[in-house]
Amino acid sequence: MGIGGWGKNHLRVAALLKGEDLVDVVYAVDIDEGRLRWAEKTYGAVPIMGVENAANLDVDAAIVATPTTLHAAHASLFLSRGIPTLVEKPFAATLQEAYQLLDAAGRTVVTTGYLLRFHQGVRYVKNNLQKLGRFLTAYGKRTSRWPLRPGDVGVVKDLAIHDIDLVTYITGRRASAVYASGGSTRGTREDHAQIFAQYDGASALYEANWLTPYRFRKIEITGDQGIFAVDFATDDVYFYGEEGVYRPRLEMAEPLLLQDREFLRAASGRGGEVVDRGDILYTMKFCEAAVSSIKTGKVVHLEEL
Repeated sequence: MGIGGWGKNHLRVAALLKGEDLVDVVYAVDIDEGRLRWAEKTYGAVPIMGVENAANLDVDAAIVATPTTLHAAHASLFLSRGIPTLVEKPFAATLQEAYQLLDAAGRTVVTTGYLLRFHQGVRYVKNNLQKLGRFLTAYGKRTSRWPLRPGDVGVVKDLAIHDIDLVTYITGRRASAVYASGGSTRGTREDHAQIFAQYDGASALYEANWLTPYRFRKIEITGDQGIFAVDFATDDVYFYGEEGVYRPRLEMAEPLLLQDREFLRAASGRGGEVVDRGDILYTMKFCEAAVSSIKTGKVVHLEEL
């Protein structure tokens, strides 16, 4: 549902997966007639105009890629009928909506779009984490110009959320408290943020903004035996250790394709790796704690949310 912005990429991937016995028919749901004609012509998708006409579609899985403030309402249309659903990140506009959506899902497969979990560099770091020794710190930074899509969430839930999730995915650690600073140069939502997070015996710093005119995407994880760095802009991975710098040669694959393939496998009962509900709620709590800290200037403990 939703084939503008990021949704058109899900549409492309769904069409590609037709060749893997995971997809028979692709439906494209939108409110823009031009987009629907394009989807039908380019990918052979069945065009569906508007949410009201999508509510009773006979489908086996759904992907919701509409504005964040509509995620809960749109995803519940499918989850309430027991249809496995992937909801783009952020999973919901608020933590309360996230809880409500998960309650509506019941036992139905539901997940979110943390596609960088499927980046081959991230997989390499996760699989070789022992090279770092004891985890000490992490640093994630993401910058870009103001997005063209609707600004219904701030930069924390839009950009920083990726690195927040990746540190937990790679290390297995969850933060206990955060302190953040930042603000907005226009509008009401933060467009720059610096977030310090406390973990058990470790810490992390996350930076994100929509102001710097360069697309920067990088995460570093430091241990007492070395440092891993992943540059998502170039797909380069480096390990800095006692013997120098090592750059592994990796066979890259599109993370979105891998993510959606795994979701469809899970939806069809064939296994499939998806983001679990605990991690969805954790990242939502973290982001809301960071936004709250920006507003209040105080440390926020996640257990308080």
